[in-house]
Amino acid sequence: MKVDRRGQPNDGDAGSASLWALSLAMVLWVCVAGVVLAGVAVVARHRAATAADMAALAAASVIAQSESSGESAADADGESKACAAANAIALANDAIVTSCQVTAQIVDVTTSVRVPALDPLRSLGLDSVSARARAGPG
Repeated sequence: MKVDRRGQPNDGDAGSASLWALSLAMVLWVCVAGVVLAGVAVVARHRAATAADMAALAAASVIAQSESSGESAADADGESKACAAANAIALANDAIVTSCQVTAQIVDVTTSVRVPALDPLRSLGLDSVSARARAGPG
């Protein structure tokens, strides 16, 4: 054991347990924050997928109705009506349609959901999640 100038015992590790406990608490906090952010991203991904599925089904329904009434879904008016229906459904689900394509009777919709918890990562393009869905007859 070491002694100082006055002859008192000098333990150089005195107080180091506090630093170790603080370090462990910080590591634990960072891990918990990472798990929470990952959970938020997964929930947002499911929301985007649900919005895309419902938007694609709504657009396909509009196309099927126009086909049954004798109109052609291949024209620009049929496509715009289908994509407008997809956009309305996506907005009702707090998503935006980033892509809507109609090929014959098949509708391909991509939606995006913004995740406010990930705003600090906006500069990296990681503040939103997207999903794609396709719908058509049969």
